Amino acid sequence: MRHTDHAERAAASRSIPLADVIGAAQERLAAHRIAVETADAAVLVGYTDDGWQGFSNGNVVWAIIRDGVLATVMFRREDQPSTPAALRVRTVIA
Repeated sequence: MRHTDHAERAAASRSIPLADVIGAAQERLAAHRIAVETADAAVLVGYTDDGWQGFSNGNVVWAIIRDGVLATVMFRREDQPSTPAALRVRTVIA
């Protein structure tokens, strides 16, 4: 899966291997029969151990995919909504 520089920096900011994010996102998309090449989705890929640290919104790790490209790795709190409108995507895989 192609990715943006922003996605790479976001993953690195929390020492999360980008390859792990991409692999988890691809597996979840495939399980839901969504083609990676055309995906416009937010995919929950896991949780960090460090929780709220002040430099990120939270410990829930989302892969945001737009037009088949991993646009960013987003960190959100567990109590934040995970709807398509909230994540600004067509599909949410949680």
